Amino acid sequence: MEKKPIIYACSIHVDMAIDDAVNESEAAPEVLKVQSEKCSYCNEEAEYQIKL
Repeated sequence: MEKKPIIYACSIHVDMAIDDAVNESEAAPEVLKVQSEKCSYCNEEAEYQIKL
């Protein structure tokens, strides 16, 4: 079973993360609220987890 990639995003980068996920998987990603993770784009505190 293939493990799905996960993108973490802060409130500033959440739109970019969703766009990247859709471009890669051509399907709607699962978006969840998270704590204690760092944004994949800027290393600030992440608010969202985007699963492809």
